[in-house]
Amino acid sequence: MTQDDRIIESQARRGRRRFLLVMVAVIVLGALVGGGIAATGFFDGSATFWGGEAPGWATVVGAVLSLGGVAVAVAGFWWLTRNGYYRRNAGSRLWAESWSRRRNLVRQVRGNTLPRDEDRPLLPQVAEQMIDGLGFLLPLSGLALMQVGQAFFQWAPGFVLLAAIFVGTLTAAGVSAWRSARDAKAFLAAADV
Repeated sequence: MTQDDRIIESQARRGRRRFLLVMVAVIVLGALVGGGIAATGFFDGSATFWGGEAPGWATVVGAVLSLGGVAVAVAGFWWLTRNGYYRRNAGSRLWAESWSRRRNLVRQVRGNTLPRDEDRPLLPQVAEQMIDGLGFLLPLSGLALMQVGQAFFQWAPGFVLLAAIFVGTLTAAGVSAWRSARDAKAFLAAADV
């Protein structure tokens, strides 16, 4: 391993740690905000926005959808692990790059900007990661299915609104991931990689 490879590996390790720290901070902040909102009584079970009496059929449908969502999410994460996505991602030298540089690389793969000569060695790896991004749709679909099941199970407008937001966000992310993967496949085909 050359000195340059060691430097890149060190920068990539730092980038992975920085990403993990940001994710932990987002989760902790979300838990604090959610706990603060719950402490105000906004989620009080007696409120009609968050509480309702589900008919028997809705309770059964909600339970089936929630359990099915758990199964799909677990199967999706298992599949991502089995096909080597996590190992490929952890070993990527793209972790050494800044967010703005990675965004610029994605624009070059999509064809929104002309590829720069110094970026050409990284572009095939960026394209492969864009294609791999489609794999996350399966576990995210499971989480969306769980949210829809919760809306049936709770039978309240608040849970229907949360399910609609989650499914809408997942749909937008899915369309974006599909378009990115399509552009990345076209880039790899044109580059004969």
